[in-house]
Amino acid sequence: MAEGYTTVVRGERVELPNTLAGIRAALPEDRRAAFDADMYATPLDQIKRRALLDWALPEEAHVEDDEAAERARAGERFGFFDHEGKPRELGD
Repeated sequence: MAEGYTTVVRGERVELPNTLAGIRAALPEDRRAAFDADMYATPLDQIKRRALLDWALPEEAHVEDDEAAERARAGERFGFFDHEGKPRELGD
């Protein structure tokens, strides 16, 4: 099987399911029918993006994104983070 995907949420590395079946199995029972409908309706060239971003990411990742967007709208400037989620200054 191909190597899976990882992301960083709240500074912690999170491994994401690597198959549609794995994503579906990780969802709460009440979200699986919506996942099935969405995946069957998604064009093939968009399925990976939609499956990973809309369904595989933990809810906390979406909350973190919403908080960051709110801070950006309020004028906060953001730096860059390495693969472990540690802040880096530009030019490092």
